[in-house]
Amino acid sequence: MAAEQITALGPAFTAFTQSFSSCFPRSDTRRHLATYGRGLLSDLARKSVEPIALASGTAVRTLQEFLTHHVWDHDRLRNQLQRRIVRDHLPAPGAARPGTPGLGVIGLIDETGVAKKGDKTPGVQRQYCGRTGKDD
Repeated sequence: MAAEQITALGPAFTAFTQSFSSCFPRSDTRRHLATYGRGLLSDLARKSVEPIALASGTAVRTLQEFLTHHVWDHDRLRNQLQRRIVRDHLPAPGAARPGTPGLGVIGLIDETGVAKKGDKTPGVQRQYCGRTGKDD
């Protein structure tokens, strides 16, 4: 995708994250979801909290607190996302079979599949890596 196309996705991404606002009781938490999501989708070399916060103009501590202390309904968000995928991208029962022209495509990203690199972050324990099948 060209840079202009990616930039044009901004309003759609904002609408997408706002569609989950009922999962976040606080308005500042809702804003941090969009900030963090944009950071993960950005071209930053490191996708940890500090580079994301600094690139977005958000205080590092604030984004760290979003991930560790802010209350939000994980189950509700997951359920809403799953319902949305079914509603928007899967054929209705009895409709054309998958692979038929006109059907949407779903891409699932497993963030555990990428081996983590670096050993400079204090207080972070090893994480499961789907690619290797173990904590890496």
